Amino acid sequence: MDCIMETKQNFTLKVIRELLNHNFTVLLYNTEQLEDVCGGWCWIDDDKKEFAVAMKHHMGFEILIHEYCHFLQWKTDRKLWDRSMETYDILFDWINHPLLAINPFVKDYNVTSQELDQSLHDILEIEHDCEKRVLKIVKNCPIEDFDTDKYIRAINAYLWSYHLNRELRLRPKHPIYSERVLKYMPNNFNTDLSFYLDKNNLTDSIRQALLVEYE
Repeated sequence: MDCIMETKQNFTLKVIRELLNHNFTVLLYNTEQLEDVCGGWCWIDDDKKEFAVAMKHHMGFEILIHEYCHFLQWKTDRKLWDRSMETYDILFDWINHPLLAINPFVKDYNVTSQELDQSLHDILEIEHDCEKRVLKIVKNCPIEDFDTDKYIRAINAYLWSYHLNRELRLRPKHPIYSERVLKYMPNNFNTDLSFYLDKNNLTDSIRQALLVEYE
């Protein structure tokens, strides 16, 4: 997308047109969140290509541009996309399994620590790349009323939360982008993936702010 200054509405329309041109189903819901305390997704498999966003979420537009950048990953870097999709669900299947274990038809979910670590690595790799794409878009194509400071705080909340998902074997019970979390997040983004892969860089103040959304 080449532009000088965009309104959020015009940018959204451009995204919708591009998605439709690639045979996606586009679902923009008039809700604050979707299932599993989720704000949106870009779902792509052999049977379905679906783009969904909860537009009444207080960061609905930011979620839209994030999910759009996942679409761009699929479109322009299929190697990265395919590698991530092979392992992305391992961590979440492991987290969700205790909730499914009461079903007698669900077999034990056996997964090694190495597999979980690889899944976490690949999740952070594709999400970190996605965030770099978002920031590149808003730098090269300024969007009216886009709060970059707030978005970078949300990036930090989002990426660090995956370490807590792994550690606690839980997903957050409340939206991770809440104002009570964002005010404690740093407003600088490290472009080096290794920074977010290293749990030692997760400070106690960030950790404590995120833990509130798991309670």
